[in-house]
Amino acid sequence: MIGNKKRNTILLSITIFFIGFNLISSHGLPIDIDIPGLSYQGLINPNEAFSLNFLHDIQFKIRTDVDVNLSMNYQSLIFNRQASIIINNSDPISLNITAKFNPSQFFTNLPDDPKLNDSELIFQYNCIYRFEANSSIERITLQFSKLPLSGLFPNKNYIIVAYYANQTSWEPLLTEEKIDNSTSELYLEASITNLESGTPYFVTVYEIKETIIPESYDWLWFIIIPVFVVLIALIIAISKEDYINYIKNRKTHIEKGFHRLTLQEVLDNENRDKIIDFILETPGIHFNELLRKTNLSPGNLVWHLDILEKYKVVKKERFEHYIVYFPYYQSNPISNLDLKLQKSELTLKVLEMIEKEPGIWNNSITKKMKINRKTIHYHIKKLSDLGLIYSEKTGSKKKLFLNSDSDYFSNNNE
Repeated sequence: MIGNKKRNTILLSITIFFIGFNLISSHGLPIDIDIPGLSYQGLINPNEAFSLNFLHDIQFKIRTDVDVNLSMNYQSLIFNRQASIIINNSDPISLNITAKFNPSQFFTNLPDDPKLNDSELIFQYNCIYRFEANSSIERITLQFSKLPLSGLFPNKNYIIVAYYANQTSWEPLLTEEKIDNSTSELYLEASITNLESGTPYFVTVYEIKETIIPESYDWLWFIIIPVFVVLIALIIAISKEDYINYIKNRKTHIEKGFHRLTLQEVLDNENRDKIIDFILETPGIHFNELLRKTNLSPGNLVWHLDILEKYKVVKKERFEHYIVYFPYYQSNPISNLDLKLQKSELTLKVLEMIEKEPGIWNNSITKKMKINRKTIHYHIKKLSDLGLIYSEKTGSKKKLFLNSDSDYFSNNNE
């Protein structure tokens, strides 16, 4: 009787252990594995989560929903780094991860530093990860612990960047700062989707050095206004709906870089929608003002502005210490003015007629449009004063032409 009771107690303990183990794995709580070196090779089963603790106080966590045959190696120069990945895929994979101290140990020709508006980006993380799989991966979520001992300081701004074949520079990823509720520690998170089979992907972290404009520079606005007077004179208050319709219907080439969003996805984002509102309300608004109005972190604001610029929804100009933002207008003159002069529809129609019929003259426009000659003369003079058209006298006629070489148009060419 006593023997049976003891046996039942042992069986119950074993059962509880395995139930606990399965609960830990299925809920993604990592199981610690101490590794007496800087390399690891093993199979990670679906819904398992492991914390691989290497020498040099390096920790790498992995969670997956498919079988992953993992091979991993850290260079001996790397110390005190904490990173995690979450793999979401339909099929099992073999994944090779290598980490090195600096880019020159991976690349013969170094990629250019990432660009994020005019923020200065600095590489000081001293750890670059190379990922390569034997088949495609639907999504890898990357996480980096924001701890001083791990090289990332809680009071600084960072962005996760990636590089893969045929790029010329590191590309910023949409990076969020989150908090681990179980430890109250901050971490950075970003994702890469649709990774291709046999293609190496490189990932690291850059620090964002924000340019903060001292209050003493506010007087520069009195200088900025005349510098942009021609541009601002042409920007007439427009509705959000009109602007979005213009953006959707225009024909322009967009270099998306690393971004894979559709234009609709760009416009549907709540934060980017707010940014567009503020830029439409105040063309020429500067970065710090956007920072105050949007209540976004500097890193997030820089990221969303970069997307809006890449998709040619907004445009920036530099003046002294200021980066200022405007609605984006194509370099094609009529496309620009179709939006900017819509509050002066007749002026736009006159300009369109001059574009379609170069060399047309005042009386001809009057007859075709069936509008008083003095009214047409007023709108022609308006366009001429803005430098958008010019005239050439041939006999008794002043022929009118579109001035596509005007300073305004040439300054807005991409």
